[in-house]
Amino acid sequence: MKAAVYSRVVCVPLAVLASLTAGYGRASAQTPTSGSRSGSGPHVRVELIADRARPGHGMTLGLKFDLDKDWHIYWLNPGDSGGPPVATWTLPPGMMVAGIEWPAPERIDIGGLVNYGYHDSVVLPVAMAVAADARMPPGLAVKTSVRWMACSNVCVPGKADLELRFPLGAGEQAHLDDWQAAIDDARRRVPGPAPASWTTSASSTGDTFVVDVLTGTREEAAVFFPLETSQVNDSAAQIATPLPNGVRLTLAKSNQLAKVPAVLRGVITLPGGRAHEIEAAVR
Repeated sequence: MKAAVYSRVVCVPLAVLASLTAGYGRASAQTPTSGSRSGSGPHVRVELIADRARPGHGMTLGLKFDLDKDWHIYWLNPGDSGGPPVATWTLPPGMMVAGIEWPAPERIDIGGLVNYGYHDSVVLPVAMAVAADARMPPGLAVKTSVRWMACSNVCVPGKADLELRFPLGAGEQAHLDDWQAAIDDARRRVPGPAPASWTTSASSTGDTFVVDVLTGTREEAAVFFPLETSQVNDSAAQIATPLPNGVRLTLAKSNQLAKVPAVLRGVITLPGGRAHEIEAAVR
């Protein structure tokens, strides 16, 4: 699994996409209302939302999860246990979706096991594109079947079949500003590539990896989320040591590590809500 999972899709043509959220003028008053755009499972509520099509941004769908207190769902690498949400899409001809864009997760300690995931509320953005020659009839439906695992001190699976009809009806359009804000916030938290000025390196020493991330400024804290499983001991404490021009992370190796990797790939989160993908060659 590589950091490329975070790549984004520019959705075109804009005129077609804009008509889906804005409606078809007078005809939009007769547009069928959305089907089941929300669903639920034990301790979880999920909703299919969309933002407004905008120049240079295209359209983005969102899977919005709201969780009961002390419950969480998972990032693409779940850590010690669990598994990430999976969405299967049913789309009209000429419409395409990219994979889920994953906001930076958090470390969630449950009885000594550390998971990577989200609690309270999270939106998982999904970019949508329309082929240039596509014809979009009124009343088309975007459908998805979503499966997830929710955990606290126990884990329970969940599933929901969601549907959003376009052009959006008056009820859905009334939510667009809130949906737009939620999706924009989620996309800001999706880790981007590390700045070109950064340098990263890693060394394998005994039972640990030592990763230096030189950002050009002293970093007081950092957390590393591996993109590959069975390389880092997820439940072990991470040691972040500030450097004059960055930070050093000492990570315990996984006891399932069969061979030292050539590269450590992951996401690093830093104070101020910063999150970036990094790749550190291991020496």
